[in-house]
Amino acid sequence: MSLIILFLILIFFISFYIDYGHLLKKNTFSEDNIVSKDSRYLINTKIFITYKFINTMFMGIAIGSYVTQYKPIKIDDYPIMGIIFAILTISIASLYKRIMKIDYFFKFLLIVESIMLIWIIFFLIYPYSYQVALLIYIARSITFLFGDFLGRAETIFLNKTETLSSIDIFKQLGNISGMIFSVLFYKWIEETYLISDNESKVYYIHFLLVILQVIIIFLVFKSFQRK
Repeated sequence: MSLIILFLILIFFISFYIDYGHLLKKNTFSEDNIVSKDSRYLINTKIFITYKFINTMFMGIAIGSYVTQYKPIKIDDYPIMGIIFAILTISIASLYKRIMKIDYFFKFLLIVESIMLIWIIFFLIYPYSYQVALLIYIARSITFLFGDFLGRAETIFLNKTETLSSIDIFKQLGNISGMIFSVLFYKWIEETYLISDNESKVYYIHFLLVILQVIIIFLVFKSFQRK
């Protein structure tokens, strides 16, 4: 519990620094880099940077857990689902002319992060079953389904070189921070509670991930502000 509290405190100070420290030293970020004339939203880039940092921290923490979670899935499920989602990705790409707007950027981002929260909750309630493993795989595939669109939209609507550079830097810092924390967490739970099996370690770290995902969804809402 103390480790989780320290981790949340660390997130708070990092988020505060990103929002009010580093980003205000230079006039690098603005809240309205490029806005579609018919859009109802402005992007607060300072909060969006915080979102990207926490989001990639989540990925860094969870990166080693998927191998364990996917064990119940049948080998022939992977190519079948891969084909389905590849076709769906093509369908979304063909709609870029209609959906490449900040409004859809916000909606799809919110959908992706909400799906992530749903599968984490299901995993905590029904861990290591075939159905939940398949749900996790499908949920993550949906995030990849929208991934190309979200990446393109991010580049278009946050088009300043300084902003894109800062996003990529903080994404990598978040990823590294998450991986370091996951190593420390697994070592701590093994030495403190004598839990050595991967299934139990992965299960317990998801209590932290569910809290982190709630913070991520909150930051998505804060990043997009109505005009």
